[in-house]
Amino acid sequence: MGWSPLDIDKPKSRSCIGDEPFDAISDSFSQVCRLYQRDWKRKPTLKELVGTVEAVLDAQLHEHTKDGATSELIDLSYRVRKIPKRQQYVAGDVLQAKLKDGDLIFARIFSIDDGFPMVGVYDSKGMSPLDIAGIISKPLIVKVCPIHPGNLEKRAWVVLQNCKLIAKDKRRPRGPIAITGNNNQLEMAEHYYGLRKSKNYDVDEWIVDK
Repeated sequence: MGWSPLDIDKPKSRSCIGDEPFDAISDSFSQVCRLYQRDWKRKPTLKELVGTVEAVLDAQLHEHTKDGATSELIDLSYRVRKIPKRQQYVAGDVLQAKLKDGDLIFARIFSIDDGFPMVGVYDSKGMSPLDIAGIISKPLIVKVCPIHPGNLEKRAWVVLQNCKLIAKDKRRPRGPIAITGNNNQLEMAEHYYGLRKSKNYDVDEWIVDK
């Protein structure tokens, strides 16, 4: 099982998040959703979901947390903002994002595993989005790794068009199975091109050797 810092900007922090705990909470939320669908014929609202989590923590904080013996939960707050309609995506989609220096960079969804898009980034800095054939012929600079669906749904990477995957795409180098809300693929691409120094502690596992 993989563990990552809870705060990516503090890689040495002892607070961490793991793949299996993430999966366990995700499964719990899926079960809650099924119950709302069964009885109310709809998904829960964010307020209902957060309210359920708050009620559980309030009642069982001492059982499930290290600090529960000396703390009590006063409030669990959240903030939202309006976003455009969530972007749809499928395996084979070519993606576009913008680097810190303004150049475009391109990636692709090589598969969708257990609901998570597996995205690798091409060595494509500054290429034209019209040259799709040229883009997908390039080698990868960031290995194929899972990306949080929210990064695609909210257009951190924009879907350009779908191209059929071929046999060699299955042999593209694979990176760590690490799920966070951060846009690791873009961060690693910027690190590769010298546009930023990544704070990710396992950066060498993400980057394809030059």
